[in-house]
Amino acid sequence: MLDAIADLRNLKRLVSFILLALIMALPACNLVRDFDFKRGARMTGGNPEVGRKKLAHYSCVSCHVIPGVPKGEGKSAQSLAHWSWRRTFLNTYKNTPENLEKWLQNPSHRKPGTTMPDLNISPQDSRDMAAYLFSIN
Repeated sequence: MLDAIADLRNLKRLVSFILLALIMALPACNLVRDFDFKRGARMTGGNPEVGRKKLAHYSCVSCHVIPGVPKGEGKSAQSLAHWSWRRTFLNTYKNTPENLEKWLQNPSHRKPGTTMPDLNISPQDSRDMAAYLFSIN
C-alpha cells in the first residue's frame, strides 16, 4: 500500500514537472507567438516593422482584417490573419513572397477586374508589407 502511495506521489511530481516545463518552453516557440518578424524578414528581405506601417499607410486596413495593424478590422475583403499558413491566394497563385509582392504592386494585372485597387506600391514597400504578412502566425 505504501509503495502505491509513493508511486502516485512520484507520478504527480512528474506530471507537475512536465506541465511546468511546457509552460516555460512554449512562449519561446514561434508557433505560440502572434508574429515572427525574423521569419518574415528572412523570407522576403523586407522589414516587417516598416511593412506594418505601410499596410496602414496604404489603407489596407479599410478592407482587410490585419492583426497587429491599428484599425485593421476591415470586413469587405478576406482576412489576412494567418497569411503565412496559406498555400495559395486568389485560388491561383502559390503563396510566395514574390507572388505577393507582384500582387501588391499591381493587382489588376494579376487578376483583371479585381476590386483591390492599384495603389502604386513601390517594390520596396511591397517587400516590407510582404515581410509583415509572412510574419503573422
